[in-house]
Amino acid sequence: MSLKLELRQINKKFINPGSDTFVINNLSLHVKSGEFVSIIGPSGSGKSTVFNLIGGLIQPDHGSIILDGKEITGERGHISYMPQQHSLLPWRTVLDNTILALEVSGIMNKKQARIQAKEWLIRVGLAGYESAYPHVLSGGMQQRVGFLRALLSPQEVMCLDEPFGALDALTRMDMQRWLLSIWEQSRRSVLFVTHSIEEALFLSDRIYVFSDKPTQVLEEIKVSFARPRGEDILLHSEFMRLRAHIYSLMKREVIL
Repeated sequence: MSLKLELRQINKKFINPGSDTFVINNLSLHVKSGEFVSIIGPSGSGKSTVFNLIGGLIQPDHGSIILDGKEITGERGHISYMPQQHSLLPWRTVLDNTILALEVSGIMNKKQARIQAKEWLIRVGLAGYESAYPHVLSGGMQQRVGFLRALLSPQEVMCLDEPFGALDALTRMDMQRWLLSIWEQSRRSVLFVTHSIEEALFLSDRIYVFSDKPTQVLEEIKVSFARPRGEDILLHSEFMRLRAHIYSLMKREVIL
């Protein structure tokens, strides 16, 4: 697979009264075309800052961000993004929320966008909810709409920032299985932030384990389970070995 997204030797610090805070120090990572890559690390280790850098909301002090071989450092509009909360607009219906990215991009007219969105709503189990408003949906359904909006955006790289963090354990597992089933159909390049070791292992092709601030990559871990994946891998000895290894890395960071 060819490289889709690269971060090369990124440094970023924030200036606070009386001191500078280094958040990211010499950070490099990459995502290949069609690859699902997760980032996991201690709270406050700069995981969301990485997404802000990729999205051009803030600029690094040093380093480059490359997409398809072209530098996009500081530029906006190159990725689709799903935050921790679904961020659905309460005054727009499910269908109108779903087509928002297509509507803003202008790559297809509204009629075409609505036809495409309706087809996807059927595929993700939301047929019949096209005219509903976000407040009548369950948390899992709201997250499906938020993910579908990101999936239908024209950008080829999706950045998902703990999209299931606010869900209960059973709903979260259901959403993980659902996400994999939908991702298998499109194979977009995904960079996924999570605090859950099990979630990262279940979803990912590779995992970057971050240190505490100033953030560096402690280890890059390849997850070699075949796709499509089922819950049976949760009991696999290699899954348990990798889980214990990542836990030991993160525990050491917290203690230090």
